Amino acid sequence: MTMVFLLMRRLAALAMLPWLVIGPVLAAPEPAAEAEAAPVELRLMNRPILVLRATLAGVTPEARARRARDRFEALTPSDLRQPIRTSAGELAGQHGEAIYVGERLLMAVVEGDRDPEDKAPLEALIRQTVDSVGQAVAARRQQQHWPTLVRGALRAGGTLAVVVLLGWALTKTRRLLRRVVDASLQRHLKARTADGFDWTAALYQLTDRIVRIVAVALFALVAFVWLEFALLQFPLTHPLGERMGAYLWRLLEEVGAAMVGALPGLLVVAIIVFITRGVQAVVSSVFAATERGNLTVPGLHPETVPATRRLATVLVWALGFTFAYPYIPGSQSDVFKGVSVLLGFMLTLGSANVVNQLMSGMVLVYARALRVGDMVSIGDTVGWVESLGPLSVRLVNLRQEQITLPNAVVVGSAVHNYSRSGDINGGSAALLSSAVTIGYDTPWRQVHAMLLNAAREVPGLDQGTAPFVLQRGLSDFYVEYELFFAIEDPRRRFFALSTLHAAIQDEFNRHNVQIMSPHFVLQPKDPVLVPTEQWHAPPAQQRSDG
Repeated sequence: MTMVFLLMRRLAALAMLPWLVIGPVLAAPEPAAEAEAAPVELRLMNRPILVLRATLAGVTPEARARRARDRFEALTPSDLRQPIRTSAGELAGQHGEAIYVGERLLMAVVEGDRDPEDKAPLEALIRQTVDSVGQAVAARRQQQHWPTLVRGALRAGGTLAVVVLLGWALTKTRRLLRRVVDASLQRHLKARTADGFDWTAALYQLTDRIVRIVAVALFALVAFVWLEFALLQFPLTHPLGERMGAYLWRLLEEVGAAMVGALPGLLVVAIIVFITRGVQAVVSSVFAATERGNLTVPGLHPETVPATRRLATVLVWALGFTFAYPYIPGSQSDVFKGVSVLLGFMLTLGSANVVNQLMSGMVLVYARALRVGDMVSIGDTVGWVESLGPLSVRLVNLRQEQITLPNAVVVGSAVHNYSRSGDINGGSAALLSSAVTIGYDTPWRQVHAMLLNAAREVPGLDQGTAPFVLQRGLSDFYVEYELFFAIEDPRRRFFALSTLHAAIQDEFNRHNVQIMSPHFVLQPKDPVLVPTEQWHAPPAQQRSDG
C-alpha cells in the first residue's frame, strides 16, 4: 500500500508540473492592470491565433500576447519540428490548457478568453487555437527553408517581368490610341465646314483624359495583382496576400452590386430626362413660332420671347431634376446630403444681391424699356445697348467704351430710349432737338425758316417726319426757339446734332442774324456774327462747293 501511495503522489506531482511552470511565468511582476483589460488579438507569422481576454494573476492580455510572441520568436529550428501538445489545469480559479511546442511552453488558453457571445465550449476554442499555432509553426519552418524562399523569389521576379511587359504594352496601346484620336481630329478639322461652336477640342480632351485614367487604373490593377501574387509566395506574407485578394474581390463585388443596384434608378432618370427633353422641345417650338409671328400668345411679345423661353426652359428642367433627384444613385447618401446642405447655405448667404439683379433684369425685359441696338441714356451714361444679361446691361458709348450697369441700377434710373418714339408727328424714332435764343429784332418767321433750312443740311434725315420749330419762351431780351427733327439711324444722334449746329451757325451768319447765346443782358451796338468772307479763315479750308 505504501508503494501505491507513493506512486500516486508522484503522478499528482507530474500532473501539476506544467502549472507550476506556467504560474511563476504568468505571475511575473507587471504593472497593475485594470480588472477589465482590453482584449488583444495574438498574431503569429501574420496569422490570427487567438483573442486574449482574460487577465491571469495580474498579467493583462497585452502582456500575455507579448510574451507569447517572444516565446514564438525564441523557438529554434529543432523546436519547430516538434509536435504541438496541450496540458490541462487551472490558474487563478480558471480552467484551461497550456499549449507547448515540443517541450517549450508557448501560451495558455483559459475560460476567460472565450467570447461572451460565443456558445461553443472551451475545447472547441482550444482546438482552433492549436490548429492556428500549428499553421504558424509550419509557416515559420517553411520560411526558414531556403528552397522555399528561392522558389518564391523566382516566381515573384518572373511575374514582375510579366508586369513590366504588360506595362510596356499598356503604354504602347495608350500611345497608339492617342495617335488614332489625333489623326481622327485632324481629319475632322479638315473636313469641318459648319459654323458655330466646335465640340471637337472638348471631345478630344475628354477622350484623352479617359484614356489616361483607364491606363492608370490598369497599371494600378496589374501592380496590385502582382503584389498579391508575390506575397502569396512566402509563408510569412501569405496571410497578407490572402487579405489583399479578399479585399480586391470584395471591392469588385461591392462595385458590381452597386452598379446593378443603380440600374433601375438610372433607367427611371433616363426616362424622366427623355420626357423632360420632349416637353422642352414642345415649349421651344411654341416660342419659336411666336418669335416668327406664326403664333400669337396673349401677353407675349417678340422682344420678350428669348427671356421667356429661357425662363420656361429653366423651369421645365428644374421640375425634371426634382422628379429625378430621388432616383439618382447616391442621392440618399450622407455625402450627397451634406453637399446639398452646403450649396443651400452658400446660396442663402450669397444669392440676395443676385436675386435682386435677376428680378430687375426680368423687369427690364418685360417692361420692354430697351432692346439690343437701342440708343439710350441711363442716368449720366449715353450709348448703344450691346447686350441685355440676366444680371447687367452693357452699353457702348461714343468713345467706344464698354460700360456695364447692374440691372438694379438701370431699374432705379430714368431710361431715355432715343430709338423709340410715340405717335407724335408720325415719327418712327425719338426726335432730336436743338435750342437757340434770338433777339426780338429778328422776325420769328425768318428764324423758323433759317432753322428749317439748317435741318435740311443734316444727312440721314427721316423723310417721314417733317422738321418743325417751337417757340419755347419769351424772355426779357430774347426769344427761345427749339428745332425738332428725326433721323433714320438713332445711333448717328451725336453726329447729326454736330452737323446741325454747324449748319445753324452758317445759316444765321449768312442772313446777318445774331444768336443771343450766351445770354446777353445788354444789346451790343453791332450784331455779333461771322461775315461770310471769314468763314474759312486759316487754318480752316475752303469747301469745294465754294
